[in-house]
Amino acid sequence: METPELHINDLFWTLQGEGTHTGRRALFVRLPFCNYDCPWCDTEFDSFKKWPIEDFKSFAQQETARFAVITGGEPMAHKHLPLVVKILKELNFTIACETNGSFPIPEDIDFVTTSPKAFTKDKHPPYFVDPRAWNRTSEWKYVVDKDFDFELLKRHDNDPEGVSHCLSPEYNQMSQQVSRILDFIKENPQWKLSLQTHKWINIP
Repeated sequence: METPELHINDLFWTLQGEGTHTGRRALFVRLPFCNYDCPWCDTEFDSFKKWPIEDFKSFAQQETARFAVITGGEPMAHKHLPLVVKILKELNFTIACETNGSFPIPEDIDFVTTSPKAFTKDKHPPYFVDPRAWNRTSEWKYVVDKDFDFELLKRHDNDPEGVSHCLSPEYNQMSQQVSRILDFIKENPQWKLSLQTHKWINIP
């Protein structure tokens, strides 16, 4: 059987810019397409290039770091995700992912950032999380825009110890939303502010 080519929107080395692993050197694997339509999305993901597997492996081994972030789009929905995960594991990578939470998470992913969204194209209620994703989440991240209701976060009051909780201001509303987040954190210190530091230092 012919070895498939991987459909990848973007592949690059950079620093993880936000959340628990901020500042860590990482291979970013962006898979194409998404089941949501967030109006402030900053990612062009509706296209892909075909990567032969050996080329993908060579790129992944260009640097000595062995930390990969699989993102999208919505990577959990992509048919090539299992193969990407398998290859990275064979190369001894620790694998993180970011997902909107509407699909289950493969077991071989080591660190799961779930970022629920309101803009679910009517298939799911706003901020839907599949129960199988909920139980696999290492870090919750909510983007706070002008319409965000902090009451939603009460559903995390009984999360297991060790799970991280992050609030990220919508980038184009930075000053207004940082102010709201800081006021919330004063009363709810289990949550922390997460900024997109890669944008501040102008790296991918």
